[in-house]
Amino acid sequence: MNRDFQKTLVFVLIAFVMTGAALFARYDRSSGPEAFNDQGKKFFDDFDPNTCTSMEVIDYDPVTASVMPFKVAQKDGKWVIPSHSDYPADARQRLVDTATGVIGLTKDSIRSDRTEEHEILGVIDPLDIKSNTLKGIGKRVTLKDLTGKVLADFIIGNEVKDHPEQRYVRVPGQKRTYGVNVKVDLSTRFADWIETNLLNLDPTKVRKIVIDHKSFDLDSRQLVPGEILTLERKDANSAWTVSDTPPGKEPNTETLLALSKALGDLKIAGIRPKPEGLTADLKQAPGEIQPTTREAMLSLVRKGFYPTNAGMLSSKGEVNVTTDEGIVYTLRFGEVLIASGNELSAGTEPSKSAKALEKAAGKSAEETSEGRYLFVTAAFNPALLPPPPPPTDDDKFPDDPFAYEPTEPRMLPQSPIAKAKAEQLQKERDEAIAAGQKRAKELSERFAAWYYVTPGESYKTIVLDRANLIRDKSAKPANPRPGPGGLPPGFDPASFGQPLPSRN
Repeated sequence: MNRDFQKTLVFVLIAFVMTGAALFARYDRSSGPEAFNDQGKKFFDDFDPNTCTSMEVIDYDPVTASVMPFKVAQKDGKWVIPSHSDYPADARQRLVDTATGVIGLTKDSIRSDRTEEHEILGVIDPLDIKSNTLKGIGKRVTLKDLTGKVLADFIIGNEVKDHPEQRYVRVPGQKRTYGVNVKVDLSTRFADWIETNLLNLDPTKVRKIVIDHKSFDLDSRQLVPGEILTLERKDANSAWTVSDTPPGKEPNTETLLALSKALGDLKIAGIRPKPEGLTADLKQAPGEIQPTTREAMLSLVRKGFYPTNAGMLSSKGEVNVTTDEGIVYTLRFGEVLIASGNELSAGTEPSKSAKALEKAAGKSAEETSEGRYLFVTAAFNPALLPPPPPPTDDDKFPDDPFAYEPTEPRMLPQSPIAKAKAEQLQKERDEAIAAGQKRAKELSERFAAWYYVTPGESYKTIVLDRANLIRDKSAKPANPRPGPGGLPPGFDPASFGQPLPSRN
């Protein structure tokens, strides 16, 4: 073996050793060789999505440097949002869909085994109190069953570079980060988990709206008088009338249409729990609002509602809405609220340091929303349901030789047909009264426990003044003169049966 060959062999051996060392160093990022075979495998064991009874999402707001928890769970047989004072949630199907999507999550690709890369990938645990960085914090999602067993737990980070359909994902407590196709809807928007239609009102059933502009001035502790406007219509197809419309003016149909739509689609932007004593009183007597504790009084006043000898007053007026079902909604609008995120929806106050960071960051107006506190009650008034109509001529015996007046008392006992019809109409009215009472009770139970925050635009569309509700009378084209007997123009009864005029 010559010297040149020996040198070549040495170089080959050195290269082989170096290559082996590099490969070893590369794969030594994990705890064991079996960890390298998990690509393509599922993150979590299969479980029945219907067993999932809670989902918690811990998000992080870099602007306010604050953790934002959101949780929906089953409690005492009901779905509630614990992060929002146990507000009732319409969550069952959404939670099952979320759990179903989580079962299918797979470790599509291995991206890193280095802890120091967690910040770059955005998978730092928002609950990691040992972390000294405010960057790269991900969103942690935890699903549990009724016993508290963890079904799934993971941290979602940034988008994978050159793979926008994938996100970096890590299991808490583990170093490895994966690229994962995350198609699960992990919404933390309060509005996505509740029935956002506050009144659940059909605008076609509204028959009367009273807008009362009186208010209460806290500084002077006095009632401030305001104009009272009454809007009415007979049925869904009738035009609205506005009380005391001056000559030359008429109701503004566009504004009135927008008002009725706003009532039927009044959204919930946020909620605040009422004190227990006040809640209990409202469930028993919705129309009587008299706080029995100092806590209840302060709770009302801070939001712009003032119990007085003249009844409950608010800082921004009152609207009464009456439906053809006999339900009367009372909407009292309180103080304005400028906020965003959980501060708007749940009243979560950011920390002092967070406020300083927010100020330093110059948070734009687009990131905040204007809301308005709203106090709602509902009651049922049976007098609003019309009494059964009197019998008509059709109710007489077919062979009755006497033409009794429909309202003549002696006719009723002589006509089984009229009696049966009267009984049926009375039965229908009794059923309508029972349905109205039930509906009012359900609404009172729902409204009693909460102050609501509604979008500022809704308030501006509903609490209108006279200038918005009326307009100058529009010029209407003159109708052509009708034919004889009120027939359409060109029709003459004398011409019936006559031959048609010749075309020549």
